[in-house]
Amino acid sequence: MRLLLFFVALGLVGYFVFTASDRLVNADRLETLVAASHDQVAELEWQADQLSALVAYLDSDEYIERTAREELGMVRPGEEAFAVRVPLRPGLRILHSPWWTNLLPAAREPIE
Repeated sequence: MRLLLFFVALGLVGYFVFTASDRLVNADRLETLVAASHDQVAELEWQADQLSALVAYLDSDEYIERTAREELGMVRPGEEAFAVRVPLRPGLRILHSPWWTNLLPAAREPIE
């Protein structure tokens, strides 16, 4: 009878030890997942801030004016617009930026 009681007690102790160790392993895994989630949330918040700043810039008068001038060729009243027409030379390598510096005799070294 004592032997049976000993094995039952040993089984109960083993069960509780196994359950406690399993909970510790799961708790550690959950802590790792929580830390990774916090990192991911911080990264997403940073991206959201960057996108908000971009949207604010795209809505700004500065961006609208720059786009109108550079891409659409618009000018303010009283200003004159002009275009530079440059004949392309065959074999001209684009070595520097802006493009017109490539037409100068000193433009011999590529940009690094």
